[in-house]
Parts: sequence; structure tokens; C-alpha cells
Amino acid sequence: AGFCDRWPFQPMANHSSIRVFWASALALAAGCATFPLDPAPLDQDELDQFLASGRDARTYGITLYRDPAGARYEFANRVHPHRAARMDFISPPSLSVPVIRGRTGRFVDCHVLLDTSSRQNWLLLPSVEAMDYRAFAPPIGEYPDHVLSAIPGYAGVANKLVFDSLHIESPVFHVPPARGGFGPLARAAELPGRSPRTARDRESLGRRTHVIFGAGPMQAFSYVRFDFPGRTVRFSTDAAYQPDDPGALLAGLPLKFWRGRPAVDATLDGAPLLLVLDTGGEFNLSLPADVPPGATLAIGDWLLDDVRPTLHDDHGLPAAFPARLGLGLLARAAVTLDFKQRRVWIESPVPAARSSDAADEVRDAPPVQYRGITP
Repeated sequence: AGFCDRWPFQPMANHSSIRVFWASALALAAGCATFPLDPAPLDQDELDQFLASGRDARTYGITLYRDPAGARYEFANRVHPHRAARMDFISPPSLSVPVIRGRTGRFVDCHVLLDTSSRQNWLLLPSVEAMDYRAFAPPIGEYPDHVLSAIPGYAGVANKLVFDSLHIESPVFHVPPARGGFGPLARAAELPGRSPRTARDRESLGRRTHVIFGAGPMQAFSYVRFDFPGRTVRFSTDAAYQPDDPGALLAGLPLKFWRGRPAVDATLDGAPLLLVLDTGGEFNLSLPADVPPGATLAIGDWLLDDVRPTLHDDHGLPAAFPARLGLGLLARAAVTLDFKQRRVWIESPVPAARSSDAADEVRDAPPVQYRGITP
């Protein structure tokens, strides 16, 4: 039997079995198996074994800083100058979620969710071998704050992540110590109003997502352009962004940040509102409970009078998060996060023609003590 036939794994009782687990990860990351959407935490012995091989971040030339937004890693997530990449979404046509096909330093394909509401990168435990990941020591970790999750993630460094011919060296990932999929991090079960087919497609995509690429590492690029109608994303490492067609420009406004996430100033029925851009959320506008709903949203010169806002609680999202602009509205436009010029550009492009294979249909004990985790 191959690796795929041995999933799910039995509990790891010794160092030999944990080595088998890591060796098996290479095949799993290549997409030969799907994962249960809900993760199953490792027990205490397994967690301790996972952390035992950690190394100081300075071994890799990475410096850790802590600020109010959370841990920050200097000299990580490095990109080469004068590089660019254009990638197609591989999510099913029924979905606008930006999932692309990346590649590890071992030339293993991986499915990457580009989630601007996540501050950090996340990596599935079964994919650590394919990514050449090693945890930091002493343990450094945190709970995600953009979704509700009972399992934290431990920071560590991988060899590289490749988008087309664009290489990201020494990417830092947080790895939840659990078997299975990403659970809430996959953003696959937050909207009960989906059609049955859309719900099935989204859950299937979530079970085959290996990597979440967050907003902090995105800032290594000069810009990232999400063309939602054209179902492509464009990365550039140092070029300055210019709108493709000035006549199609809906809004150009200052790029703000909330705890490392890209945000813009907007108004809802005339009241000021800070909006975090959420490329993982399948809603129009999600609001904290203390923000009154409204009918008309203005983002610079872009006016939307059919926003139908919902509450974070409707989607199982943290109440303390600011208002979030989701794919229900973002998918109407091309949105460029221009980190070099500190601007957000919102354009109304003509959807680009795509080849027939541009879209990838996805088929079908005592409490653990998490050491070194930021509350």
C-alpha cells in the first residue's frame, strides 16, 4: 500500500513512528490524499517530539521582534529583485476564493490560499517534510486572531515557496500541531447560506489546502493584484504599480493597516468605518456587533448600495476584529495592494479569457500544554 492508503495515521508512540509520519508528509502534500476538514490535536508526547527538533531562529539569519501586532520576523520571507509572476486561481468556477498552485523547494505542488485577513503564513502538519520546515526553539507560537481556533500554531522556517518562477526564500510558517486539515483557518464552513453545490466545492477545496499565505509576508512584494473577474493574481517584487486602464479605476486610496492586515477607510451610510480587506471570507460586509448596519458603502469613489451587511457572529469570526470587506463585494473588481506606494487600487477590468484548465475542479487525555504561545 502507498502513503495515501495509510491515512489517517495512528497515534505516534515513538521516534521511529514520528519519522514515518514526516516521510509520509511528502506524498500527502502532493495532493494524493484529502484531509478531514477538522483537525485532531496531537497529544502531549507527540507535541513534545514535534518541538524537540527546533532550532534558534538566528541559526537561519532570522531575527524575531515582538510588537503590538504580534511576532515579526526580519530577514525571512525574502524575494529576489526584478521578479514577477501571474498565477491562475485553481478554485472551482463557483468560487471566487483566491487559491493558487504553489511549489515547494522539493518541487512538490501545494494548494495556497491567499488570505489577507491572516497576518501570518500557516502550514499543515502533514506538509512540513515537503516544505523542509523546522520549528523555532525556544517555541514561538500564537493562536490565530482572524478566525476562532482552539489550536495554536508554532512558528518555524521552511526552505522556500515558489509561485511560478518567483521564489520566496526562508518563509516563516505557523504549523498547528494537529492531524487533518486547517479547520477554521481553511475558511470553508463559515456561510450557511451557500447553495449545496457551492458548499460542497468550498469544503472540498478546504480539505485540499496545504498553505495559507498571509498579509505579513505579502508585504515582501511591491504589489499583489487580485483580478477576481479574470481569476488571476499578479505578484511583483519591485515594480511600481500603474492601473491598467485609468478609465476603469473605481477607487485609489491610501493603504492602511490593522495589526498587519491591509485596510482602507470607508463610510457606511456616511459613518466612518475602517475596513479590513478579507480575501478569504465569502460574505459581502461583515461587521462587529457594535457597528450599526447600513445600506450604502463608500470606498473612496466606489459606491455600493446593496451591501447587505452581516455580523461576525454569523460567520463564526472573532468579535474583536474590525469590519471586513469580503469576496461578495471584492469579487466584482480587481484589487491591488500596492505596498510600495502605500495605495489600494480598485479597478473594474474586463475578465480575461482563460484556458480550459485554468480552474481546478476539486473532487471529491490531560489538556495539552502549549508552551511559548502568545495568548
